[in-house]
Amino acid sequence: MNLLRRLPEAPVTCALLVANLLVFGIMVAASGHLPLATGFANRTLYAAGATIGEPSWRWVTAAFVHVNVLHIFMNMWVLAQIGVLAERAIGRGLFLATYVATGAAGNALGTMLAVLHHRPQISAGASGAIMGLFGVATVFAWLTGQREIARLLGKNVLFVLVIGFAVTAGGAIAVDNAAHVGGLLTGAAIGFARARWPRPAPRWADGMLVGVSIALVAAAFVLLPLAG
Repeated sequence: MNLLRRLPEAPVTCALLVANLLVFGIMVAASGHLPLATGFANRTLYAAGATIGEPSWRWVTAAFVHVNVLHIFMNMWVLAQIGVLAERAIGRGLFLATYVATGAAGNALGTMLAVLHHRPQISAGASGAIMGLFGVATVFAWLTGQREIARLLGKNVLFVLVIGFAVTAGGAIAVDNAAHVGGLLTGAAIGFARARWPRPAPRWADGMLVGVSIALVAAAFVLLPLAG
Protein backbone atom coordinates (compact mmCIF):
# COMPACT_ATOMS: atom_id res chain seq x y z
CA MET A 1 0.00 0.00 0.00
CA ASN A 2 2.92 2.37 0.66
CA LEU A 3 3.96 1.98 -2.98
CA LEU A 4 0.51 2.97 -4.18
CA ARG A 5 0.78 6.24 -2.24
CA ARG A 6 3.70 7.09 -4.52
CA LEU A 7 1.66 6.75 -7.73
CA PRO A 8 1.73 10.53 -8.36
CA GLU A 9 5.50 10.13 -8.81
CA ALA A 10 4.88 7.79 -11.77
CA PRO A 11 2.84 9.70 -14.38
CA VAL A 12 3.39 7.16 -17.19
CA THR A 13 2.15 4.38 -14.93
CA CYS A 14 -0.92 6.47 -14.10
CA ALA A 15 -1.53 7.04 -17.81
CA LEU A 16 -1.30 3.29 -18.50
CA LEU A 17 -3.76 2.58 -15.69
CA VAL A 18 -6.19 5.12 -17.14
CA ALA A 19 -5.79 3.72 -20.68
CA ASN A 20 -6.52 0.16 -19.56
CA LEU A 21 -9.50 1.25 -17.47
CA LEU A 22 -10.80 3.37 -20.36
CA VAL A 23 -10.72 0.43 -22.77
CA PHE A 24 -12.45 -1.74 -20.17
CA GLY A 25 -15.09 0.95 -19.61
CA ILE A 26 -15.77 1.18 -23.36
CA MET A 27 -16.15 -2.61 -23.50
CA VAL A 28 -18.65 -2.50 -20.63
CA ALA A 29 -20.62 0.29 -22.30
CA ALA A 30 -20.61 -1.39 -25.71
CA SER A 31 -21.66 -4.79 -24.39
CA GLY A 32 -24.04 -3.60 -21.67
CA HIS A 33 -22.40 -6.13 -19.37
CA LEU A 34 -20.08 -5.84 -16.36
CA PRO A 35 -18.32 -9.22 -16.09
CA LEU A 36 -17.14 -9.82 -12.55
CA ALA A 37 -15.47 -13.21 -12.92
CA THR A 38 -16.98 -14.98 -15.93
CA GLY A 39 -15.76 -12.73 -18.74
CA PHE A 40 -16.90 -10.81 -21.80
CA ALA A 41 -18.19 -12.72 -24.81
CA ASN A 42 -15.53 -13.57 -27.39
CA ARG A 43 -17.05 -11.14 -29.91
CA THR A 44 -16.64 -8.27 -27.43
CA LEU A 45 -13.02 -9.21 -26.70
CA TYR A 46 -12.28 -9.56 -30.40
CA ALA A 47 -13.87 -6.21 -31.27
CA ALA A 48 -11.85 -4.51 -28.51
CA GLY A 49 -8.53 -5.82 -29.83
CA ALA A 50 -7.82 -9.18 -28.20
CA THR A 51 -5.45 -11.44 -30.14
CA ILE A 52 -6.53 -14.36 -32.28
CA GLY A 53 -4.56 -16.78 -34.43
CA GLU A 54 -3.02 -14.38 -36.92
CA PRO A 55 -0.31 -11.67 -36.84
CA SER A 56 -1.80 -8.19 -36.70
CA TRP A 57 -2.06 -4.94 -34.78
CA ARG A 58 -3.80 -7.01 -32.12
CA TRP A 59 -0.40 -7.87 -30.68
CA VAL A 60 -0.32 -4.25 -29.46
CA THR A 61 -3.98 -3.66 -28.61
CA ALA A 62 -4.42 -6.89 -26.64
CA ALA A 63 -2.16 -5.52 -23.89
CA PHE A 64 -4.96 -3.05 -23.06
CA VAL A 65 -7.89 -5.51 -23.19
CA HIS A 66 -9.11 -7.48 -20.16
CA VAL A 67 -11.55 -10.32 -19.76
CA ASN A 68 -13.35 -9.35 -16.56
CA VAL A 69 -13.22 -7.21 -13.42
CA LEU A 70 -11.00 -9.64 -11.52
CA HIS A 71 -8.57 -9.82 -14.45
CA ILE A 72 -8.12 -6.06 -14.80
CA PHE A 73 -8.03 -5.48 -11.03
CA MET A 74 -5.17 -7.93 -10.53
CA ASN A 75 -3.19 -6.63 -13.50
CA MET A 76 -3.64 -2.97 -12.61
CA TRP A 77 -2.70 -3.64 -8.97
CA VAL A 78 0.60 -5.18 -10.04
CA LEU A 79 1.21 -2.58 -12.77
CA ALA A 80 0.81 0.24 -10.26
CA GLN A 81 3.41 -1.28 -7.96
CA ILE A 82 6.04 -2.16 -10.57
CA GLY A 83 5.50 1.26 -12.11
CA VAL A 84 6.29 3.08 -8.89
CA LEU A 85 9.46 1.00 -8.52
CA ALA A 86 10.73 1.09 -12.09
CA GLU A 87 9.48 4.14 -13.97
CA ARG A 88 11.95 6.65 -12.59
CA ALA A 89 14.81 4.13 -12.45
CA ILE A 90 14.83 3.22 -16.16
CA GLY A 91 13.28 6.42 -17.52
CA ARG A 92 9.65 7.25 -18.28
CA GLY A 93 10.01 6.94 -22.03
CA LEU A 94 11.70 3.56 -21.86
CA PHE A 95 9.14 2.38 -19.30
CA LEU A 96 6.27 3.14 -21.69
CA ALA A 97 8.11 1.73 -24.70
CA THR A 98 8.86 -1.44 -22.72
CA TYR A 99 5.17 -1.89 -21.89
CA VAL A 100 4.21 -1.61 -25.55
CA ALA A 101 7.10 -3.66 -26.93
CA THR A 102 6.97 -6.48 -24.40
CA GLY A 103 3.19 -6.68 -24.53
CA ALA A 104 3.38 -7.06 -28.31
CA ALA A 105 6.28 -9.54 -28.10
CA GLY A 106 4.44 -11.69 -25.58
CA ASN A 107 1.27 -11.71 -27.66
CA ALA A 108 3.28 -12.52 -30.77
CA LEU A 109 4.85 -15.56 -29.12
CA GLY A 110 1.48 -16.69 -27.79
CA THR A 111 -0.10 -16.34 -31.24
CA MET A 112 2.69 -18.19 -33.01
CA LEU A 113 2.61 -21.11 -30.57
CA ALA A 114 -1.19 -21.32 -30.78
CA VAL A 115 -1.04 -21.43 -34.58
CA LEU A 116 1.81 -23.95 -34.49
CA HIS A 117 -0.27 -26.28 -32.33
CA HIS A 118 -3.43 -25.57 -34.37
CA ARG A 119 -5.18 -24.13 -31.34
CA PRO A 120 -6.02 -20.52 -32.22
CA GLN A 121 -7.40 -18.82 -29.13
CA ILE A 122 -8.50 -15.38 -28.05
CA SER A 123 -5.99 -13.92 -25.60
CA ALA A 124 -5.95 -10.58 -23.83
CA GLY A 125 -4.49 -8.77 -20.87
CA ALA A 126 -1.62 -6.59 -19.70
CA SER A 127 0.20 -9.43 -17.94
CA GLY A 128 2.69 -10.02 -20.78
CA ALA A 129 3.64 -6.34 -20.71
CA ILE A 130 3.78 -6.38 -16.91
CA MET A 131 6.11 -9.37 -17.00
CA GLY A 132 8.22 -7.37 -19.45
CA LEU A 133 8.41 -4.53 -16.95
CA PHE A 134 9.47 -6.98 -14.27
CA GLY A 135 12.10 -8.33 -16.65
CA VAL A 136 13.61 -4.94 -17.42
CA ALA A 137 13.50 -3.83 -13.77
CA THR A 138 15.01 -7.06 -12.43
CA VAL A 139 17.90 -7.21 -14.87
CA PHE A 140 18.57 -3.47 -14.58
CA ALA A 141 18.60 -3.64 -10.77
CA TRP A 142 20.89 -6.67 -10.74
CA LEU A 143 23.42 -5.23 -13.19
CA THR A 144 23.52 -1.85 -11.46
CA GLY A 145 24.29 -3.37 -8.06
CA GLN A 146 20.80 -3.27 -6.54
CA ARG A 147 20.89 -6.97 -5.77
CA GLU A 148 18.31 -7.03 -2.97
CA ILE A 149 15.69 -5.32 -5.16
CA ALA A 150 16.56 -7.66 -8.02
CA ARG A 151 16.09 -10.72 -5.83
CA LEU A 152 12.71 -9.46 -4.59
CA LEU A 153 11.53 -8.80 -8.14
CA GLY A 154 12.88 -12.15 -9.29
CA LYS A 155 10.89 -13.99 -6.61
CA ASN A 156 7.73 -12.26 -7.81
CA VAL A 157 8.48 -13.26 -11.41
CA LEU A 158 9.05 -16.88 -10.41
CA PHE A 159 5.83 -16.91 -8.38
CA VAL A 160 3.77 -15.64 -11.33
CA LEU A 161 5.31 -18.16 -13.74
CA VAL A 162 4.81 -21.11 -11.39
CA ILE A 163 1.20 -20.17 -10.64
CA GLY A 164 0.49 -19.59 -14.33
CA PHE A 165 1.80 -22.98 -15.45
CA ALA A 166 0.17 -24.73 -12.46
CA VAL A 167 -3.36 -23.43 -13.02
CA THR A 168 -3.10 -24.05 -16.76
CA ALA A 169 -1.90 -27.62 -16.25
CA GLY A 170 -4.71 -28.19 -13.75
CA GLY A 171 -7.30 -26.85 -16.20
CA ALA A 172 -8.58 -24.27 -13.69
CA ILE A 173 -7.81 -21.16 -15.77
CA ALA A 174 -6.50 -20.70 -19.30
CA VAL A 175 -3.40 -18.53 -18.74
CA ASP A 176 -1.36 -17.35 -21.73
CA ASN A 177 1.99 -18.47 -20.32
CA ALA A 178 3.68 -17.92 -23.68
CA ALA A 179 2.80 -14.22 -23.47
CA HIS A 180 4.27 -14.09 -19.97
CA VAL A 181 7.51 -15.73 -21.06
CA GLY A 182 7.78 -13.69 -24.27
CA GLY A 183 7.22 -10.43 -22.42
CA LEU A 184 9.66 -11.38 -19.67
CA LEU A 185 12.50 -12.32 -22.03
CA THR A 186 12.02 -9.19 -24.14
CA GLY A 187 12.00 -7.04 -21.01
CA ALA A 188 15.15 -8.75 -19.72
CA ALA A 189 16.93 -7.94 -22.98
CA ILE A 190 15.85 -4.29 -22.70
CA GLY A 191 17.03 -4.21 -19.08
CA PHE A 192 20.42 -5.59 -20.10
CA ALA A 193 20.80 -2.89 -22.76
CA ARG A 194 19.62 -0.12 -20.39
CA ALA A 195 22.13 -1.19 -17.72
CA ARG A 196 24.98 -0.51 -20.15
CA TRP A 197 24.09 3.20 -19.80
CA PRO A 198 22.95 3.52 -16.15
CA ARG A 199 22.77 7.30 -16.25
CA PRO A 200 19.34 8.99 -16.46
CA ALA A 201 18.04 9.13 -20.02
CA PRO A 202 18.16 12.58 -21.62
CA ARG A 203 14.86 14.40 -21.84
CA TRP A 204 14.80 14.32 -25.64
CA ALA A 205 15.13 10.53 -25.62
CA ASP A 206 12.38 10.20 -23.02
CA GLY A 207 10.11 12.46 -25.05
CA MET A 208 10.82 10.62 -28.30
CA LEU A 209 10.06 7.20 -26.77
CA VAL A 210 6.84 8.48 -25.23
CA GLY A 211 5.73 10.00 -28.54
CA VAL A 212 6.56 6.92 -30.61
CA SER A 213 4.85 4.60 -28.12
CA ILE A 214 1.66 6.67 -27.99
CA ALA A 215 1.60 6.94 -31.78
CA LEU A 216 2.04 3.18 -32.18
CA VAL A 217 -0.75 2.33 -29.73
CA ALA A 218 -3.08 4.90 -31.28
CA ALA A 219 -2.35 3.57 -34.78
CA ALA A 220 -2.97 0.01 -33.61
CA PHE A 221 -6.44 0.85 -32.30
CA VAL A 222 -7.30 2.97 -35.35
CA LEU A 223 -6.13 0.29 -37.79
CA LEU A 224 -7.67 -2.56 -35.79
CA PRO A 225 -10.73 -2.95 -38.04
CA LEU A 226 -8.47 -3.13 -41.12
CA ALA A 227 -6.37 -5.86 -39.52
CA GLY A 228 -9.20 -8.33 -39.58
